[in-house]
Amino acid sequence: MGLHSHSKERPDNSAVKTKEMPRGLLVIRLVIASVIFAVASVVSMPVIVRTILLAIAALVAGYDIILDAINCVESGDYFGSPVVMIFVAVIAFVIGFAIESTAMIILYKVGIILSEYVRERTLMSAEELLRYRDDEEIDRTIDIASKSGAGETVTEDQISGAASFVLKCLIGFGVLFAIAAPLITHLTYREAIHRALSIILVATPASILLSLPLTGLVGIFSAARSGALFTRASSIEKLAEIKTVMVDKAGVLAEECPRVLSVQSDILDTNTFLTFAAHAVYYSDQPIAKALANATDGEYKLEVVSGFRDIPGFGVEVDIGKAHVILATKELYISRGEAVPYDNENSENQVFYMVIAGRYVGKIEISNSVIDSVGNIVTEFKKNGVERCYLLSEEGKEDVAAFASRFGFDDAFGELDLEKKLSLIENVCERRRSGNLYLYSNGIESHSKADIDIRVSKAGKYADGLVNPKSVSMLPGVFAVSGRMRGIMTENAIFTFAVKAILVFLSVNGWCNLWFAMFIDSAAAIFAELNTIRVSSGSLLKGLINRRGGEDDEDFEE
Repeated sequence: MGLHSHSKERPDNSAVKTKEMPRGLLVIRLVIASVIFAVASVVSMPVIVRTILLAIAALVAGYDIILDAINCVESGDYFGSPVVMIFVAVIAFVIGFAIESTAMIILYKVGIILSEYVRERTLMSAEELLRYRDDEEIDRTIDIASKSGAGETVTEDQISGAASFVLKCLIGFGVLFAIAAPLITHLTYREAIHRALSIILVATPASILLSLPLTGLVGIFSAARSGALFTRASSIEKLAEIKTVMVDKAGVLAEECPRVLSVQSDILDTNTFLTFAAHAVYYSDQPIAKALANATDGEYKLEVVSGFRDIPGFGVEVDIGKAHVILATKELYISRGEAVPYDNENSENQVFYMVIAGRYVGKIEISNSVIDSVGNIVTEFKKNGVERCYLLSEEGKEDVAAFASRFGFDDAFGELDLEKKLSLIENVCERRRSGNLYLYSNGIESHSKADIDIRVSKAGKYADGLVNPKSVSMLPGVFAVSGRMRGIMTENAIFTFAVKAILVFLSVNGWCNLWFAMFIDSAAAIFAELNTIRVSSGSLLKGLINRRGGEDDEDFEE
């Protein structure tokens, strides 16, 4: 049957632990039950006395199974593991296999203790992946992992559906075997029912499903180790399907908040120039707005601002008082045939020229620094199964195209404000129906149409995942975690299904009784739990650790 537990994780000082009956009390119950079982099995006594003692031992060890079974029936889950187990135990008592039935229940509860211990140790090992990270980030990851459903995945739902179907088929087969076997073989009805009970016991899917959410939780810790914080394992799992990645330049590949490098004006002093410029871009979503906001100390007088027009990729137009102000790149002036003394030399930084009431008053240089660590991010994405990478930016199309070519993007889109970005993402998703990911930094107040939204930030309300700004280059490594999660879940499902198939074969031939079926199936479940730690082991994280060089990253802010 495998193991069944209604425990939930909760945060603790060191690891995510189960919230169940105190283990010491359960051990005492099992010791008492085992003593009673041993006396009833060894000491010579009337059958009725032995049966009563065995029933007492079974109740002491597993009375809570009855309560769980009642809850399942009340909720309409008539094939729940507790219901099936009580059914098997009662019928086994009735047909004279009380010793096997009691041993089965005791082994089941022993398996639960071992399973919970393995689970705790596995999560503690996964938590060790965060040993280089800040305590606050560790606590936040543990808090996410402790929430109900955090470890659930799509693969788990698929396997659960298959296991439920197999359970019903095998229950039907067991009932048919109990009825038909005595008619066509030498078996008695007692023997046939006994074998059928073993088949039904083995058919329950708990042991198959037990390790699946644990795999998801280990995946959450593994992703957090590389600087990516996901609220659900299902979001990590989806990364394995991503074929298209759309990347915002600002905040991901370049500084989200550029800096004002210099101001040159023969007409206005620096403070006056910055004040005009800050008012001009106040309503803009372009990076220059953030740079000027950080460079200006004075208060804004927004009542003098009117007629604002944002020109993504080029700059802004606005009326300040009675003066018409243009703050834009040279491309805008050239396209309009207006003469400004723009620079001819090439620069990695951006230069904006300001014209007030038709008169050129000066220029401002804004940093456009590329984050050094993300130079190979497109290559790394494609190594992990991504087919197409698109670059999105507010900057001019020519500048964005040049930048995209430098980093190896398949295509680039410039002059985009937030609304245009979301529209573009929707179009890309409709055109490329395979998995799509949007990697951004600037805040959006809702999800995009992409399958996964990942925000490069220390905080974010609507994103599926957050990536520490210092860990962007490690994000492609989380794709490997996703693939590893799916592989481990598939391995565990195949292994436990195979064990059950063998036990069913042994049961049909009379070579497997109830307690042996319980022992082997529970052992298979525990082995599957132990196997989940492989999500984070070996070469998978070796490259990530080497890339970090053992340095601490900044923690995520609440």
